[in-house]
Amino acid sequence: MKGKTSFWMQFFALAAGIVLICMHDRINLVQWVIVFVGVMFAIPGVCGLIEALAGRNRNKGKGSAAVPVLASLGSLIIGVIMIFCPVPFEAVFVYFLAAVLILGGIWHIWVLAVGVRPLTLPGWLYVLPVLVAAAGIVILVTPVRETESIFTLIAGIALVCIAANGLFIYLASYGMRREAVVEGHHVQEEVVQEPQLQGHDADMMPAEIPDHIDKHPSVDDNA
Repeated sequence: MKGKTSFWMQFFALAAGIVLICMHDRINLVQWVIVFVGVMFAIPGVCGLIEALAGRNRNKGKGSAAVPVLASLGSLIIGVIMIFCPVPFEAVFVYFLAAVLILGGIWHIWVLAVGVRPLTLPGWLYVLPVLVAAAGIVILVTPVRETESIFTLIAGIALVCIAANGLFIYLASYGMRREAVVEGHHVQEEVVQEPQLQGHDADMMPAEIPDHIDKHPSVDDNA
């Protein structure tokens, strides 16, 4: 997982989960959530539209800005509709929330299985993603989705679990990487010290006698 992107994803999941848990029994909660999502669509749409139009004025003749303008305009229109007409989105929102839980669980499973390679994280980290994906499926295929307070409470708990599991994955992978760095540092120190010991031993070895000098003097020479 990328550092900053992953952090903000876990942060928003935690915030949304806490809000859904604390307000799950409020009347028209889904409508207020839809309005909030509409605001989240509208603000980037306005900012993107202003930036695209300003960029087009600065870079006339250097290329078309039609795609950014259309994307920002579409985001703004969807946001405005969700803000002022949230009722038609209520039925769709349940399926959207269930899809978010299912995809969030699958995404965490993928991160654990592939995303943190070559590290191998503990198997218990798979428990929460599996439960979150299962919660999304339960909301999707059972009558639970017809009771607003129940499915919002389940979704809130699942989002908090997703955020907590993301924190566990980060801490576990950080600890394992740090241990690997420390072990690699120790190995490098041992490799550097070994030639030094060999050189020290070589200094203590007696000097070799040149070949032109007789290593075994005869009796006649001593006489």
